Amino acid sequence: MNAVHYEEKGRCSLNNTVTSRQAILEASRQLALSQGWSAISMRSVAAACGVAVGSLYNYFPSKAELLAATLESVWEELFQMPGGDVPAKGFAECIGWLFSRIRAGEEKYPGFFTLHAVRFAGEEKAAGRRLMSRSLDHIRSRLLTVLKQDPQLRPGAFGEALDPEGLVEFALSGAVSALLRGDKDCRTLLEVIRRSIY
Repeated sequence: MNAVHYEEKGRCSLNNTVTSRQAILEASRQLALSQGWSAISMRSVAAACGVAVGSLYNYFPSKAELLAATLESVWEELFQMPGGDVPAKGFAECIGWLFSRIRAGEEKYPGFFTLHAVRFAGEEKAAGRRLMSRSLDHIRSRLLTVLKQDPQLRPGAFGEALDPEGLVEFALSGAVSALLRGDKDCRTLLEVIRRSIY
């Protein structure tokens, strides 16, 4: 008789095959929560899933790929909202929300935000950067949409020296810098944004 599957609860199956990529990532996130990022390995995640290590290689060709995908899944978890989108009352408010979500993620998963910069080496670094870039590209795209739809936007706010894409990049870089410094908020960044476009 086959073992019972728990895929609907985001867990791995108890037989020799893995039910889903998402179940593996959930197990990996749980290891990060309970034991820290250094506890994530092919062997530990396979054990958490109750499967052979070789089963994980069907989904992730290396530990670096598994770790990078786990980090990406944390980004996705952070930006999940009821209704599935970021608040869109205004661009400055959205940047404040983004900062608070990443900060909350750093509290929940200590070190996730800086891990990609120090954990990957050589060819593995490219995989980590690629996945992180994909996460940030999605965030940039949403921020640009929110900015262009901001009802408070001052007419003529943009020109040669300041365009929407440049402001999104400036705001995202500023929020990231504030997080890396350990700032509790990003008030100065938000004030600069408000004075620039409202």
